[in-house]
Amino acid sequence: MVNLKTGALVAALVLGATGADAANLAIFGNNGIATLYGASNTVTIVSDADLSTPGFLNAFDAFVYTRDGFGFGAGLSVAAAANVKTFVTGNIVLFVGDFQDEIGIAATDLLFNQALAYVLSGTGGGFIGEFNGALAAFSSNAQGWNPIGLVNGDAGVLGFGQGGSEGIIDVTAAGLLSPVTAGVPFPYNPGAVEFGFDANGVAAAGVLARFENGNPAIVANSAALISVVPEPATWAMMIAGFGLVGFAARRRRRVAFSAA
Repeated sequence: MVNLKTGALVAALVLGATGADAANLAIFGNNGIATLYGASNTVTIVSDADLSTPGFLNAFDAFVYTRDGFGFGAGLSVAAAANVKTFVTGNIVLFVGDFQDEIGIAATDLLFNQALAYVLSGTGGGFIGEFNGALAAFSSNAQGWNPIGLVNGDAGVLGFGQGGSEGIIDVTAAGLLSPVTAGVPFPYNPGAVEFGFDANGVAAAGVLARFENGNPAIVANSAALISVVPEPATWAMMIAGFGLVGFAARRRRRVAFSAA
C-alpha cells in the first residue's frame, strides 16, 4: 500500500481548482464522471456532430470519452475519431472497465481526480477514456467501432467479466511510480466494476494496474507513445500502392522469364 496522504493531496488540488485554474473539459457521455469533474471544472457534454466539426475541441483542455448512464455507449464516426486523434497531443489515461459505476467510492474518485490532474499536466490536449472510451482509444478493436488510435494494442469486445473486470486490481511497477495511482490502496476490488474487455499488445511501461488475470486495468501514456493509425483514405492509398507494387513485381518476373 502506498501513501494515501500523497494521493489525497493531489485529489484536493484538483477538486480545489477554481476560476482561472479550472479546466475546460469536453465529455462525450453523461454520467458520474461529469458530476465529479463538474464540481470544480467547466464541463460541456458534446455530441458526435460536435466532434465531427474540425477545430471544435481546440477550445478545451481535455476530452473525456465515456457513456450515458450504465449502457455500453457508442463508437465515434470516422470524422469524429479523426478529430479526437488530432486534438490529443498530451497525456492519456484509460480505464479498462466500467469504473464510473464505482464513483462515490474514495479510491475510485481518487483515481479519476488524479487521472485528470495527469492529463492536464501534459502539453496539449489530454484524453481520459472510461470503458467504451478506453476501448475506442486502442489501435484496433473487435467491437466494430472506429478506432481513435491513441494507444498501441488490440481491444476485444465489451461484456460482463471480459478482461477479468470482476477481479481484484493490483498496481504494477509502472503504477508505483505514476501520479495517477499514487495513494490508491492497492490491491482493491471495486465491486461495481463488472464489465470490461480484453486488451492485448499493450506496452508494459504504460500499464499502471492489472486485473488478477493479468489484463490491463488502468493504462497511461504520454503523447510520445501515441499510436499511428492511418485514416481510411490513407488505408485506401496504401492498399492501392501495395497492389501496384505487387503488379510491378509480377510484371518484372514475367519479363525476366520471357527474356530467358
